[in-house]
Amino acid sequence: MRQSKPLLLFLIILLNVGIFNLKAFARKLFLGEVQVAADTTITASGLQAVGFDTSIFSRLDERIAAGNYGLLHRLLVVCNNKLVVEKYYNKWEEKRIHDIQSATKSIASALIGIAIDKKFIRSVNEKLPALLPGYDFRKEDSLKKSIRLKDLLTMSPGFAWDETTSYKEKGNSLTDMYASNINWLDYILTQNMTDKPGMRFNYNSGASILLGAILKAKTGMTVEKFAEKFLFESLGIGKYHWSEYFGMAHCGGGLYLSSRDMAKIGNLFLNKGRFNGNPIISSRWVRDSFVPRFGVSNKIYYGYQWWMIGSVFDFEPIVYAAGNGWQFIIVIKEFNTVIITTGNNYVEQDPKTTLSQHELIYSVLACNPAFRAKINRIFNDDKQVETRNFYEILLMAQALNSQGEYARAVKYLKPVEVKYKNDLRFCYLVGEAYHYTGNNEKAGIYLENCVRLCNEKKFPEAGYLRMANDLLAL
Repeated sequence: MRQSKPLLLFLIILLNVGIFNLKAFARKLFLGEVQVAADTTITASGLQAVGFDTSIFSRLDERIAAGNYGLLHRLLVVCNNKLVVEKYYNKWEEKRIHDIQSATKSIASALIGIAIDKKFIRSVNEKLPALLPGYDFRKEDSLKKSIRLKDLLTMSPGFAWDETTSYKEKGNSLTDMYASNINWLDYILTQNMTDKPGMRFNYNSGASILLGAILKAKTGMTVEKFAEKFLFESLGIGKYHWSEYFGMAHCGGGLYLSSRDMAKIGNLFLNKGRFNGNPIISSRWVRDSFVPRFGVSNKIYYGYQWWMIGSVFDFEPIVYAAGNGWQFIIVIKEFNTVIITTGNNYVEQDPKTTLSQHELIYSVLACNPAFRAKINRIFNDDKQVETRNFYEILLMAQALNSQGEYARAVKYLKPVEVKYKNDLRFCYLVGEAYHYTGNNEKAGIYLENCVRLCNEKKFPEAGYLRMANDLLAL
């Protein structure tokens, strides 16, 4: 049953994550697969049932409740197919469905995979004229006619499109399309070409919207009906809303789901397309979706409408669906874990958070004894901290501090104290470690520097600024 609610049309922010080699990433993601039970239904449980440290989670919970992660609405954690965390914040009610913004794109990609599995679409190499037979391509140039389904899935169709500016301003392609009152299909397909298709990643919600038009054209069903028949009903998803414009479902950011249903999507991909032992999406499509097709920056990769966090140390990469405002479906294959968040941390509004989703991910993982064991092994084996990239250094410091291993954190950070003294995250973490080892003089230097850096950057009274001031007041 679909629910009618107005849609906040904002798009995702890019994330700061670890660096990795493209081919090595693909190998690491698919070799040594995690074995899961045949029954992949999510069952309610508790932290202790999977061996999670409740004291570590309590500290994370307190920081979320204090606003240090901004206006977070929900946090769900599924581990080994057990729902071990289900928390709601800022007066958000459990039964309400939530806009998932651009995380919609990843679900649209899943529907494309199902359409290929069921032979509605031949392959990702089909080109636009075959995919949209009702559209007159005779006026379009040969470059546009050569756009493949794969190019839309990987945000590389070659259209002139710019979503790098604020969604409040003219010149942002998505905002301009909303304001145009032109049929979206016509608007997108009449954009000029700036690149050869498949050559360059350019974040483009228009490409995702075209996926919905293709699904409708090739299956003869609306996106909603196709999703209900082949995905939602199989997962037990009955309460949702998918916004429509000009007769098309908004596959760029128009879906509303409950957090539990978001978790089902994450668990489906974690378990290679199977739910309750039944294949819903082919394992091949799941695998292909998670292959890094483009390096978005030196730290971020993109697959078939899914984002990827690079490997740090020798941890396996993390894959996620991402929507503006902290709408995340995070799939962590190595630890058989799915993390779901929804929130109101929209980039168009004043900043509400200084702690990022990465701190949240690794704070959740720090509850897991398998993660802690691996971190401790890496700590014991790591003799060259100076050669580590900064993201790895922050991860190690946060993991050690989360475990209460403050003396070890000091030891790990000491060789790079001077090098990173002007990074506010580093200053907080090393200041926290010195504080709890009793070196108040050193702690004061770094915590005061953290406060100074936060104030210079005009960060809000949350996150690192608040936590640093709290420690200084003790």
